[in-house]
Amino acid sequence: MSASSSASESNLNWTAIAALYAGLVFGIGVMLLAGQYRNATWLGLLGLAGGCTAYGRVLARRGRAQTAKWWRWASGVLYAAFFLWAGTVFLRALFG
Repeated sequence: MSASSSASESNLNWTAIAALYAGLVFGIGVMLLAGQYRNATWLGLLGLAGGCTAYGRVLARRGRAQTAKWWRWASGVLYAAFFLWAGTVFLRALFG
């Protein structure tokens, strides 16, 4: 690992990232307890997609562009799944 990649990683606020994902897990748990399974799944998809995007960026900064490409591709699939699913639910509610 080069000095520049360790410097860019030190700019990440890992406490804020951990707090963000703790809130995400808490929100999913509350939704599951309330019986809102679809919304919990949507929140999980968005959280996973965001995590894949962020990890792809970290790998790209480390010089592992090929591996980062796969993580960004996975995030795109997760985002697409969310938007397609949410879009069909929206259209059914709008026209149904």
